[in-house]
Amino acid sequence: MNAQQQIKADLINAINQINNPFLLLEMSKLIKLSDEDNGNIKLTNHQIDELKIAIQQIENGEFLTHEEAKRQSEAWLED
Repeated sequence: MNAQQQIKADLINAINQINNPFLLLEMSKLIKLSDEDNGNIKLTNHQIDELKIAIQQIENGEFLTHEEAKRQSEAWLED
């Protein structure tokens, strides 16, 4: 038995021991998602709007570098 077959067998055994219907349903959704995954991400309209705002802010130079953000957060913690 190769490694892939062993992993599948182990997963099947683990699934057969689960008695929680909610957990089984969530695992089923996870498996379906991984089967359908083609590299595309589906975003809501709100997420798309937020990304457009973020892109515009970056283009306008309205952002902090990592170091600037770190200094700012440390200053807030000291207050």
